[in-house]
Amino acid sequence: MQFIAFYAYTVIWFLCCGTFQSANATEHATQAPVESPSKELYHNADLHSMQTESGGIWVKGIIPTHLRGKSLILQIPSANLHDYELFLHEEGELRKQSTVDVTSPVHAPSRFPRFHMQSTDSIYILHFPDRTLKIAEVQLEERGAFTSSESMRFFRIGLYYGLALMSIVFNFVFYLIFKDRRFITYCLLLLTIFITFFYEDGMFYFFSDGKWTLDYLMVWNNSITALIAVPFTMYFLDLQAFFRRYKSWYQYGTVLLLLAALLYTCTDILFFYAMVYILCFVIAGSCIVRAAMRFRKDVYARFLVLAFGLVLLTGILYVLYTHIDSHTFSFFDLGTFRLISALEIISVSFAIIYKVRALQDENEKNRRELDNYLRFIHQETPADEASLGSITSPIDENQQSDAKKYAVSERLKDLHDLTERETEVLLCIWEGLTNKEIADKLFISVSTTKYHIGNLYVKLDVKNRNQVQTLRE
Repeated sequence: MQFIAFYAYTVIWFLCCGTFQSANATEHATQAPVESPSKELYHNADLHSMQTESGGIWVKGIIPTHLRGKSLILQIPSANLHDYELFLHEEGELRKQSTVDVTSPVHAPSRFPRFHMQSTDSIYILHFPDRTLKIAEVQLEERGAFTSSESMRFFRIGLYYGLALMSIVFNFVFYLIFKDRRFITYCLLLLTIFITFFYEDGMFYFFSDGKWTLDYLMVWNNSITALIAVPFTMYFLDLQAFFRRYKSWYQYGTVLLLLAALLYTCTDILFFYAMVYILCFVIAGSCIVRAAMRFRKDVYARFLVLAFGLVLLTGILYVLYTHIDSHTFSFFDLGTFRLISALEIISVSFAIIYKVRALQDENEKNRRELDNYLRFIHQETPADEASLGSITSPIDENQQSDAKKYAVSERLKDLHDLTERETEVLLCIWEGLTNKEIADKLFISVSTTKYHIGNLYVKLDVKNRNQVQTLRE
């Protein structure tokens, strides 16, 4: 446990360094619709970008004075941009530059498309075909400085991946040991978040030598992440009975979200893309709202609101940074998002462990108290009363059994906060009655009977009637 804590603190320290480190060679260019893209853009000092009739965008960038004439590397650190073109002014005309062939043994693999360039001119021009681009963030550095900074970036993201993979493995192992669904749902949630950062960091592009761009991966992965957040919240806060009532709403939301993702994949219509992200945030936000309703009486609900609420807020700001305006939301880049995610992984993992331990200790304590109470019942009958009973009339065994069942049910009622109706249903189950027979005996409907039985299963932590029967023994 001390090793895990030390590793976690190390990860957070390096992520903080990466978050607050200023990018010396990062430039931003904003779009301004104009008609012609070539000479006018190059010669007009007041013009930074223009959009063509075909929908493509031309963006002009400035090469700093101290980098002119040197061997440079240009790269846009975005997994969503991989088909842009670079033009340099050479011999009186704009000439298209070739990207680095990452499959060549001469060049090391890269996380994003990059260009090797050397120009004495002060201007370079980027062309983004068929894209609605508002802001482009460009990394432009000398080769040596780029290699050094890229190595440090690999080190920082490697620490995060180590932390995430370690948490995934530990939660899966804990699930195998404790058989608690909190662990497996959080394990799946961590896996989808891991895939998100793996894609945004360009690692699919890196390991496939530029072959896997996976344009629609995030639409589907973010949808699955939002859907998994619901069962995790349910198990983490013990809200099975509540979510059982609203199960149909969850099913409708799931169908709508996956349908929007499918329509965007097939049509590339931005409306469906926006719809996917809105539904993702609404579904995840509903989990936080439900936790906020238990904020005062449940310490784990307070924890979930603070941890997941911060992650959700950072996620929304990161989407605004990548899709709306990276100048205004420049602080909420991928480094900040990764730092918040690391804090959430560490805190939630420890919270789940402590919660499961507390529940196990409480269950063990309840079992001991129940055993002691049953022993007390058996020893309570005086010897002379038993003797008198044998002389006058034999004690009815059925009455003894009924008395024992009643005593046990009262004890379970106190331990698990059962209602009067749930206690009556429990006694009927011990009598071996069917749902229809229970409904007839208690003068309620069959659906109401099933509702009380479902609540009993949740409160008693059982899965079927056989396990309920064992509680009376």
